[in-house]
Amino acid sequence: MTLPFSISIFAALSIFLIAFSMLPRTNVLKSRIQKLESVDEQLVSQRKLIIDQIVSTERRSALQSKFNEAGWYEVTPGTFALRGIGALGIGLCIGLALIIFLHNVTLGAIIGILIALVGWRSPNIMLSRAIKARKESVGRDLPEFLDLLSTTVQAGLALNAALISSTGVTKGPLHEELTSTLSEIRLGRSRRDALDALAERLNENSLTMTVSAIVQAEKLGSDLSEVLRELAKESRDRRWMRAEEKAAQLPIKMIIPMGLFMIPSLYLMIFGPVIAQFAEHR
Repeated sequence: MTLPFSISIFAALSIFLIAFSMLPRTNVLKSRIQKLESVDEQLVSQRKLIIDQIVSTERRSALQSKFNEAGWYEVTPGTFALRGIGALGIGLCIGLALIIFLHNVTLGAIIGILIALVGWRSPNIMLSRAIKARKESVGRDLPEFLDLLSTTVQAGLALNAALISSTGVTKGPLHEELTSTLSEIRLGRSRRDALDALAERLNENSLTMTVSAIVQAEKLGSDLSEVLRELAKESRDRRWMRAEEKAAQLPIKMIIPMGLFMIPSLYLMIFGPVIAQFAEHR
């Protein structure tokens, strides 16, 4: 009775760690922005000081950069580690339970270790998938956004007003990030720095090239609407090339499913009746 009770306690503790890591908590960046919004408009020096605190390079890390790419702004490295520890604990509990019920130490230990390792890696796998999905979403929506932005700029709107107008009709991660960028500009951060921060957060190639081209066009005094139109065309071409690349990879990816499922079924359909007749005649 002691061992099952200990396993139950350990499993409950692991589940508690995972649940605790999922609880919403105030992001450090969000709290600083709230502090910034409460600053008097006349205290420009204090406002700039708080902005410097928000974008301080000393507070960045590689893991936090990945959280930003995935849009996990409420997740901290500490809570992320708790998820891995909790999943690892659940895997170990399953292994111990299998040892008890199967009465096979070797099999239970192997299965438990495998589940524990998968559980330990599962937060990183989820993070990688979230980053990939977010970047693909931005890459899909970027050409239409640039087309609209080019049209509004050509119609005579200033770039800030054009960004506001174009952001209102976007959706998904691109809309969220553009809204955050416009909030930074409204709070006093320069447009160039806000756009650079946007490109750094998402770390998506098309968006990075777009921001660099916009900043360079403003610096050189080029026709911004024409630059945006060319950027939209290039972004759309890259999206089409990525689609063609994925289509070219499908035959290779289909080899394993065909080898495991389709070919054995085909052999069974062809040789099954022959084997059945041979068995009857014997």
